[in-house]
Amino acid sequence: MKICVNQQYLYFCHKILNLPVLPYINIHTHHLNDYSNVCIVLSINPGEQITNREAVFYSVGIHPWDSNLTDVPSAIHELEISASDSNVIAIGETGLDRMIETPLSIQEDVFQKQLQIAEKYNKPVIIHCVKCFSELISIRKKKSIKLPWIVHDFRKNIQIAEDLIALGCYLSFGKALLTDEKLQTVFRSLPMNKLFLETDDSDIKIEELYKKASLVKGLNLEDLKEELFSNFTTCFNRI
Repeated sequence: MKICVNQQYLYFCHKILNLPVLPYINIHTHHLNDYSNVCIVLSINPGEQITNREAVFYSVGIHPWDSNLTDVPSAIHELEISASDSNVIAIGETGLDRMIETPLSIQEDVFQKQLQIAEKYNKPVIIHCVKCFSELISIRKKKSIKLPWIVHDFRKNIQIAEDLIALGCYLSFGKALLTDEKLQTVFRSLPMNKLFLETDDSDIKIEELYKKASLVKGLNLEDLKEELFSNFTTCFNRI
């Protein structure tokens, strides 16, 4: 269903992002590529430089792969400094990963500290989760967290997807959506108001993902752009 792009949306595109209506939204990327018609959320580490670029926002977090840092307190301190920056709209990526050597207890401690910062500064969280969805869901339920989480590069089944959405999470789909037919079936079944698209660390263009997603969903490309732009403004309270 086509949504109505109101005057606030138009103002946000033209005056704040300096973009044409409607921009592509790349909700999670590690590359600052051409963004002439794309609004991106660039993922960086605590302490990295944050600059004021049109149509570029940031997420800052300690990846679970880095949760065994020798000086976690300093990284957390740098993260909190970054979280107060208006160009930083999300914390992350952070989360849990069962495929690395760092014990889950250490990962969870670092994750919980970042969740506290997210709550303090009212910033949604970009989630990295590998084979830890039961733990992730348990943490969200136990703490009764209402702040949006965006589970990036989602590749799991419909049941996990529905469980996460029921808890107020968004799901972001990346490169795998182009070729994974089972994942396409999951994507097709999910409500549009809880979805995002991303390029992560791949070299594909977000426009390519949008084209595929529109075909999978049976939507006109412009309608899909409107839907995902609406998700962005809702999730991040940008309007």
